[in-house]
Amino acid sequence: VYALFCLVLLIASCTIIGSLTMLVLEKRKDIALLQAMGATKGYIKKIFLYEGVLLAVVGIAIGCTLGIAVCIAQQYGHYIPLSGGSFIIDYYPVRMQWADFVLIISTVFAITVLASYVPATKAANALHSLKS
Repeated sequence: VYALFCLVLLIASCTIIGSLTMLVLEKRKDIALLQAMGATKGYIKKIFLYEGVLLAVVGIAIGCTLGIAVCIAQQYGHYIPLSGGSFIIDYYPVRMQWADFVLIISTVFAITVLASYVPATKAANALHSLKS
């Protein structure tokens, strides 16, 4: 299940790369203005990396909240049944473990920050492409 989750997350990271790249393209003039005011490439790169971190934190918060809600609903409401009728219990058992949450949070954060690195580098080099 974790490998499948990582595959889905890698596919979703393409969307993150695309949206941050579009943001860089839309903000080229603003980036040039920041560089004219003395902002270094490293500072501009940090701005877009922070944007990626913000996306990761918001996504993690929403995902964990929904995940906890679904798990609690399944534990107490038994909404997802097991088919077949030959099981001891009639519902899909769920148990939340904090180690799973830590693993998921660290994976999401790492992939999102890595996906933000490419657009952040493009943003840092945006002034050179404007001069061309």
